[in-house]
Amino acid sequence: MGHIHSDSEYDYTASGLIVHDSKVLLLLHHKMQLWLPPAGHIELNEHPIEALYREMEEETGLTREHLTMLTPYTDNLSIERDPSENTVLPIPFDMDIHTVNKGGHRHIDFSYIFISDTDKIVREVDKADELAWFTLDEIDKLSPMPRKIYSQAKYALEKAEEIQ
Repeated sequence: MGHIHSDSEYDYTASGLIVHDSKVLLLLHHKMQLWLPPAGHIELNEHPIEALYREMEEETGLTREHLTMLTPYTDNLSIERDPSENTVLPIPFDMDIHTVNKGGHRHIDFSYIFISDTDKIVREVDKADELAWFTLDEIDKLSPMPRKIYSQAKYALEKAEEIQ
């Protein structure tokens, strides 16, 4: 199964900031050796939300039944559509393009926030060297980690606190 890409330089990906009890779930990616949220490529037969639920379950063991998506932006949900021709998707809380290797390969990433009703996780052995829940102060001390991840975690924790 291939994944969606616009050309050889870009792949489309989805990532999920998962919050539980004022902590965010991060994994130490086995290839990149960076602390990152669960994420992965969007396959040809998937939309971003389907891809993300698949990746989160594979990488963390958390299933859809344990996760509630937060949707900070809902304006698009009120737009009238023809249900036979449109699938309405929640707007990500963040989108970016980032470089993933020295060859210039890039990802166009759609980021979403989830609340987990459990802290029980299972690490996917061949994808992550470590998998753990972190407070924002702990995330600030993790290395190596892109600064974007700290900012996204802070935002996700703030949004989760607003609903609790």
